[in-house]
Amino acid sequence: MAPNKRIRPYHFNIEYFRNFKEVSFELGRKITVISGQNGVGKSNLLSLIASGSGLNKKSVLGSNFQPEFYDFFNVDKDEEFENYKLYLTYIEENGTTALTKRLSFKDDTKAGRGIRIIPRTSNVNIEDCTLKQAEEKAKMEYDVGGAARVRIPTIYLSLSRLYPLGERKDTVKITEIRKTNLFYQKKADEKYKYWYNTVIPNSIKSEAVLSKVEKNACSRASLHMDINNTPTLSQSIGQDNLGNIISALVDIYMLSLDEDYKGALLCIDEIDVSLHPDTQIRLLDLFNQLSEELNIQFVVSTHSLTILKEVLKKEKRNSTDFKVVYLKTPSAPYVTDRKSYELLKADMFGSLSFQRPKVKIYFEDEIGKALFGMLMDAFRNIYNVVESDIENPVLRNSSDVRDYARINDSIHSLGRLLQLTDNTKQISTILGCEELFKVNDADEYFKRVIFILDGDARYKDPSQKPKIRDYLDEKYNPRKLQLNDRNHPRNICFLPDYFAPESFLYAIIHTVSTKPMEHLSFWRGLDSNETTALYTSEKIGAMFSGLSGEYNNDDLKNIFTDSFENEVWQFIKKSDIVTYYYSDYRTVGELLSFLEDVKRAYDMALPLMLSNRYS
Repeated sequence: MAPNKRIRPYHFNIEYFRNFKEVSFELGRKITVISGQNGVGKSNLLSLIASGSGLNKKSVLGSNFQPEFYDFFNVDKDEEFENYKLYLTYIEENGTTALTKRLSFKDDTKAGRGIRIIPRTSNVNIEDCTLKQAEEKAKMEYDVGGAARVRIPTIYLSLSRLYPLGERKDTVKITEIRKTNLFYQKKADEKYKYWYNTVIPNSIKSEAVLSKVEKNACSRASLHMDINNTPTLSQSIGQDNLGNIISALVDIYMLSLDEDYKGALLCIDEIDVSLHPDTQIRLLDLFNQLSEELNIQFVVSTHSLTILKEVLKKEKRNSTDFKVVYLKTPSAPYVTDRKSYELLKADMFGSLSFQRPKVKIYFEDEIGKALFGMLMDAFRNIYNVVESDIENPVLRNSSDVRDYARINDSIHSLGRLLQLTDNTKQISTILGCEELFKVNDADEYFKRVIFILDGDARYKDPSQKPKIRDYLDEKYNPRKLQLNDRNHPRNICFLPDYFAPESFLYAIIHTVSTKPMEHLSFWRGLDSNETTALYTSEKIGAMFSGLSGEYNNDDLKNIFTDSFENEVWQFIKKSDIVTYYYSDYRTVGELLSFLEDVKRAYDMALPLMLSNRYS
């Protein structure tokens, strides 16, 4: 390989292999987890990935760094192996595509080698490159021949490593390693001890010595150090599993001491076998650490929900370093794009349905909750209208704004919020805004909750809160008074404008009912509908005729009341006046600004809620 050029497998494309057809996926720089139901082909994929690379060099224990597919899986002569097409693409650290290997199959049974994989250089995924040019580039830049493995030391740990030591003592050979051995000279014993104890604390004492374990059923010898109060032949399968994994890490550590070492690939089948969930998490943490320290790329298969959940979280934070590849449908496997933990869990258990946990939204009271519902209904209606003709002005007063197209695009970009009502649990608390601020600060739990407070909660000082009676003819503008919203965390949002819900709704009703000529389409629309034909601007205005000159929001509350069956609420509901008000390019920006805040809060709360849901 060219100096200082590390490459790694990045993309696996299976055009045809047994039940796999047109399946492809990417591999993480650090850790890739392959999962799915039994019989879907996880172990096959793992071994295939390991077959593209290798190093013709023996480890100190005598095992090699280039696993052979036929050592672990049988390819029958009756298979159409000549037609199998599998492509492994490798990239450099900077993301530049290096080379592609086609994993072709060759019948070498006459030579006693079975049907084996030959990794042939291909020009697939190499832009503007002939096959000959691809072969020349691979040889010149990476020292990889046309039918040779990519020069990455590779280890594949199959399930044969888990052959119980105590059940067939006659098939297990244990040899103590002398203190003069290279393992001790290079302090490999200390690495083994430290890494093992990192995963299962206090397991190996400082005075423990190294032994070599050879199992007839396993192609790789492994290292062993006695565990506290546990004879070698009495250790559990979980302890033996971890010991084999740590032994492979030590093999790579010893190799890393060579000057030309660039990195390694470690593939582990069923990594979680007999390991406690806490142990699995600590093992992943060790892998994450060693992926940096020793440039190891890990590709593992698992049925563990613990591992799936942990790596899904890591993938959300860094999809370059971590990947979850979940396979569905054993008879025709494919990689699912939908990687919700709950959905994968349901598939693992063979369930046909799953329930995604819902983010909670707290409101001050039922009125705030009801207004939120109206705003979401308004957005849904506006979104559908815009989507039907997104290139053109479809809301009112397009001539009064500079760029209706930009507003249309903003509406389109918030389409994901159409599912917000279904994906959240909305709770009215009957608490004031100040109490809810205190609740949010009191416990980290509430960072997973969205608080949607009334518009008048933007100011803490009551003297700063505007009164709607002063702003019926002009929009309240805090900049004129040099006022700013109070500081608040992202999971706290405020309903539109600067008023309590009753005042907010009254302002809309007042605008539409006192200027009927400006809102002729609204009133004529009501007149054309039998259920709303009796509503007129005069009748609606009369509902509020009892207000005194110095009325406040409490007076409006007395008119609205807490009953959603009264005449004011029925008018708001039947007329859909909130949708009408915001179906205007001059006003819809206020709704979009509110929804952007809600989206930010949801995007913050959801990962926190999911990460703690199953802890």
